[in-house]
Amino acid sequence: MEKNNSEKHLFSNHDLWMLLVPLVVEQLLNSLMGTADSIMVSNVGSAAISAVSLVDSINILVIQAFYALAAGGTIVCSQYIGQRDKKNAEESARQLVFVVASISTAVMAVCLLTRGPLLRLIFGSVDVMDAARIYFFYTALSFPFIALYDAGSSIYRAQGNTRLPMTIAVVSNGLNIAGNAVLIWGFHLGVAGAAIATLGSRVISAVVVLAFLRNPKQEIAVYGYGRIRPDGQRIRRILSLGIPNGIENAMFQFGKL
Repeated sequence: MEKNNSEKHLFSNHDLWMLLVPLVVEQLLNSLMGTADSIMVSNVGSAAISAVSLVDSINILVIQAFYALAAGGTIVCSQYIGQRDKKNAEESARQLVFVVASISTAVMAVCLLTRGPLLRLIFGSVDVMDAARIYFFYTALSFPFIALYDAGSSIYRAQGNTRLPMTIAVVSNGLNIAGNAVLIWGFHLGVAGAAIATLGSRVISAVVVLAFLRNPKQEIAVYGYGRIRPDGQRIRRILSLGIPNGIENAMFQFGKL
């Protein structure tokens, strides 16, 4: 009797590639906003390029930490979806939005209040400190929106949808480039123009992904953001999964700094 050695997999190779490629593209685009800013302020002068590059190294650290934190929510939501428990999946998604909004707002406040000492601690006394402070001010304002976008993106990943977050990331980067062109070359705002364009594009990406999450026809729908209240047990579970990866990524990026 001949044995059938073929295995039945839950996902085909094609399905995995359809999930993986948009995810890689999305993460690449999220990290490239600072690079686009550096390129487009090049006509302002070398000081502007240096300031944007220095601050962007901090921003990448924050972006990676928020992404890792949101990954904890992806795992929790995916487990409930696998159990076909829509109610708990949606409540976990709401808690993810709450916790990343809270943490990112606290990080933003610390960075805004200590941006001068923080930049001097990391980079010392550099000639481009004034420009770096300007760029860091506006990009620090975008931290809650980066985190909220990552939370929304992670909720869609839990549903097996990586195309929508990638599409939002593509549009967001396009808006950033267009905003840079208008504010840097049109209004001659230099480093401030690049930072404002980045802030605006991140605000839009967060608002768009949160708006899409309100669709009740999805496996996970999140709405009533203002009525979300903390659930300690769910938050601890999300953090226990997300924080270890967040610390690992943050330490790696901090070592590069």
